Amino acid sequence: MIPWRLYLTGAIVAALLAGLGYVGWLQQRTKALKAQAATATQQAANNAEAVRQVDRYEHTQTIIRERASDAIQAVQTAPDAATPLPAGLRDAWASGVARVRDGDASDTDHPADVPH
Repeated sequence: MIPWRLYLTGAIVAALLAGLGYVGWLQQRTKALKAQAATATQQAANNAEAVRQVDRYEHTQTIIRERASDAIQAVQTAPDAATPLPAGLRDAWASGVARVRDGDASDTDHPADVPH
């Protein structure tokens, strides 16, 4: 017959082995969860950056559309070739062209900041 102390010792050893196995399983599970948390944190950072880039792109596109619309409006409302020049501008231009043709243009006619 096996003494009861041997049964008790066997039960204690089995309980210790089971406890050590459970602690080892918990440690591995903790490592796996930490790795998942690190991956999720990195993915969240990547998603946040992607959202910032999309917002920046949309903002840039809005500015481009607004500026293009302004430019289109300016071109469409600008005078065309059939629109006569204002009288003062036309006369000044014609007078300048006439002086150049006649050879009367001198260096003193040019502003100082305009190259000759």
